[in-house]
Amino acid sequence: MSTSKEQWMRFAESALKQTAIYQRNCEMGMPDEENYKMSYLLVEGSINKPERVLAYAVNDQAVLLFHPMEKPMYESLLNDWDFNFDYDLFQYLEGGFDLIAMTPDAHTGVWCEIAEYHGTSGIACVQGMQKYLHYCKQHGITKERLAREAGYDGMDVMTLYDRQAAKESRGKTSQEPER
Repeated sequence: MSTSKEQWMRFAESALKQTAIYQRNCEMGMPDEENYKMSYLLVEGSINKPERVLAYAVNDQAVLLFHPMEKPMYESLLNDWDFNFDYDLFQYLEGGFDLIAMTPDAHTGVWCEIAEYHGTSGIACVQGMQKYLHYCKQHGITKERLAREAGYDGMDVMTLYDRQAAKESRGKTSQEPER
């Protein structure tokens, strides 16, 4: 039986609600709509039998990285200044992980970061960025769609998509980046 992307996202959402940080927020009376929400999900290996799953969730104050398949579950709280998509997405993609799901708001954040840093050598993991852009191409993530779903009004980063570079980045072997 194959596992769908939607099933993985539901699994990660369920695991998120079991994290110590999420539970602590609930105990402190934080309303559910202000607590962490899933942002994106990465898998290493096959989607049907992944070696590892990395999940990112956000609220207005921070980003939570957790590994929903591990027991006990690994959790790491990242402040805004400690989080960037170059490291927390593109580097993992270069290392062999695959993006499984991402919210429109997270895509908007990625597109804003690419738009701001692409011409200044500010994107260190260019092959990971290309792999991400390939994902966008395959899944119909466009400037128009993000404008509709998340209010994005920035640069059309798909103009930076290099099909050959994306193809080369998909052949990489897995290794987790160091933080």
